[in-house]
Amino acid sequence: MTAWKSKRTTLGSAGLLAVAALTWAVGVHAQNPARLPELPSTPLISPSPAEGELLPPLVLDDPEVQPAQFSRPLPSGLVTPSRTVADPAAPMVRIQVRVPADAPPGDDVKYAIIVTNTSQADAHAVTVRNPLTDSVAGVVKSDPPPDEKLSTPKQLFWSFGTLKPGESKSITLVLKPKPDAKELKNLAYVKFEHGEQVITRINKPTLKVTKVAPKQAVRDEPFVVLLAVDNTGKVPAENVRIVENVDRSAEFQAITTGGKRGVAEANQWVWEFPKLMPGERKIIEFRVTPHQAADSNTMTVAEAKNVLEKAETRTQVLVGGISVNLSGPNGIVAPGDVAKYEITVRNTGTLPSTNVRISGTIPSDCKATMKTDGGQLYRDQIVWTVPRLEPGEGVSMRFGLKANTTGRRVVVASALDGRQQRSSEELATLFQGTAALVWETVPDPVAIAVDQRGTFSIRVKNNGGEAARNVRIEIELPDAVGFHQSTPSVNPVGRTIVFPADVIDAYGEKIYTVTYQAKQSAQAWFKVKMTADSLGDRPMTAEKSVEITGSR
Repeated sequence: MTAWKSKRTTLGSAGLLAVAALTWAVGVHAQNPARLPELPSTPLISPSPAEGELLPPLVLDDPEVQPAQFSRPLPSGLVTPSRTVADPAAPMVRIQVRVPADAPPGDDVKYAIIVTNTSQADAHAVTVRNPLTDSVAGVVKSDPPPDEKLSTPKQLFWSFGTLKPGESKSITLVLKPKPDAKELKNLAYVKFEHGEQVITRINKPTLKVTKVAPKQAVRDEPFVVLLAVDNTGKVPAENVRIVENVDRSAEFQAITTGGKRGVAEANQWVWEFPKLMPGERKIIEFRVTPHQAADSNTMTVAEAKNVLEKAETRTQVLVGGISVNLSGPNGIVAPGDVAKYEITVRNTGTLPSTNVRISGTIPSDCKATMKTDGGQLYRDQIVWTVPRLEPGEGVSMRFGLKANTTGRRVVVASALDGRQQRSSEELATLFQGTAALVWETVPDPVAIAVDQRGTFSIRVKNNGGEAARNVRIEIELPDAVGFHQSTPSVNPVGRTIVFPADVIDAYGEKIYTVTYQAKQSAQAWFKVKMTADSLGDRPMTAEKSVEITGSR
């Protein structure tokens, strides 16, 4: 059975034919008719219409026709309706005719015709037809009267319209038989209409394209785009073709198999599907690696017969960037002064920088004298760690260096973030070194007898990177000793020995010695003073004693 857009009307599908051809029983009196047997309840199929009889015309949207969609399986390839509706119940109409089995000659014959809707559905256009045989002389009575428009001298019609479930209609018909009639046959027919209306909508396929891509991505790092194509219509979409266009500057990699390259210079890929059934979905994944710091666009075109859908995604491509600026002293750093440096690190990209490691080197022969809090001091560098720098955000670190030697020192500042973005800058500084004098006075021995000789040594060491100039050692001898000789050789002035001005090279050392002779028992104190250009107006002084025992 095929679903029609128009109303399908079944005529006579449940018509009942009841034939009452009852004869008078021999030997039975007309006043005591025998009990008629019940007619079978199963309706007979209505016979074909008599010649010249027309069926009622097919009427669309008839209010008496019940709409229904077929619930039986549809042919292969057609769309299964989203909702299955069972056929409505079919009506069943029964006709019964009651008449005496026998009648005396000359009497009228009375018929009782009963029409009943024995089903649970409405029966429409119920019509009773009663043809009159040649044995009938005429109609004596009919209640209700027959339909004048349809009835003829040879055939009576009654129209009852719609019979509700369980409803009955009765006809009382009295016929006069002809005088010579031996028997009177009468046939009564019932006819009704029952129809079902179904609708088939003519729809074209509908495609829906859904794309999911990240709003932001990082340059040179791949991201995945998820594409879903759905047939949201009610009919299949034939020859579906999905075309994906990606920026030429980006690298494309198909994850879903079956794709093929389209226009190569346009960075285009194509997937094709012979058919997409209603409600069916196709998922396509691909990977995009942007290589430019600009928005990455992907355009999808899904097409089938009479269908064209587009979808576009836009992903902001972020780039990491970091800059370093190192500032320091201008000109020459004076001896003993601290060279102060500042490292400024700024995020110059559009992507946040995390775990930023900032370092400043410590050249050889230099010593760190100060640093910004948080810096870790290592042998040759100072390191700070910044957890996060937003785009455009900057941070500054400061530290100071001191050098003991003259020379050009190069300081390097660098920054490295978690994505291995690196930047650095270096700065050369000229340091003027200083001398660093230390000394040691050593009497040998520390105890001596009268008339014995001893030595008093001064060991001077320059721990600085510059030569110590105009180094002068002056020794004042105690009264209890007498001068014997000195190294270097000098002549005392009174009890004071003054060594000539000397130069001690960087990291150099010199020893000054005085040999003396003990003259009398006493605790003899030696007084020593050292001056030099590097000491300025603050000379170094010391006193050491020697114990002299015995007498002459």
